[in-house]
Amino acid sequence: MYSIGDLAKLSNSTVRTLRYYDEIGLLTPSHLSDGGHRYYSEQEVIKLQYIKVLKEMGFNLIAIQQMLEHQHLSHKEALAMQLRVLELEKKRLEERTRSIRHLLQVSELEELANWKDVFDHIPMNSTPTPINVYEEIWNKHFSKDEVQYLKQLPKVGDDMEVIQSFTTLINDIRKNIEIDNTSPAAQKLAQRWLALSEIIFNGNNALAHKAWNIQKETKGELGMYQFDPAVVDFIEKAITYYFKVKGQGD
Repeated sequence: MYSIGDLAKLSNSTVRTLRYYDEIGLLTPSHLSDGGHRYYSEQEVIKLQYIKVLKEMGFNLIAIQQMLEHQHLSHKEALAMQLRVLELEKKRLEERTRSIRHLLQVSELEELANWKDVFDHIPMNSTPTPINVYEEIWNKHFSKDEVQYLKQLPKVGDDMEVIQSFTTLINDIRKNIEIDNTSPAAQKLAQRWLALSEIIFNGNNALAHKAWNIQKETKGELGMYQFDPAVVDFIEKAITYYFKVKGQGD
């Protein structure tokens, strides 16, 4: 027989935890002394090990109690059920992670100054727009092959280096928004923009140009990130001059 203190040390648990398990009927001692001290047999020691293993797998105490007392599920059914629970939780965590990353990136892209600005960018309906909704719009403007490519494009909220590079570039453009579009600094920004665009569109410059123009015409209808008009005006003028000089050099 083991006292509650002995069992706590043996199982690397706490006396408080074992008392709680007793209160909820999950693990009751096999014997109570006249003074009310709890004592546990080998059977309870084994049962506690089961409890710890099931907790480690992610089962909550109610589920563990049902499994141990009623054994209404086979071990395969119970494990399959918990695997499904963990998969759903993983999906929820991934969605939350992407939402937070999206807000962080938007905060940098649009220089959000406070929580009010952040809340203004959180839609009342937090459910993201299904990709098939955008596909219906894309089909009006792009070929099937182009639509398939658009589905693979990096998006704000993705944990990708190219998105962070674009975020940094937008901030650098804002800092230099007042400089001459033909200046060396502006031309370096234009070259960085073109280089990142080539990475994102995998060298398909025609599709990049087409998507850019349609996104402007539809005012964000394509579901792509809508850049600040001042940024758009600056980079278009800088790129136009870049190709003009490049063409003269050729």
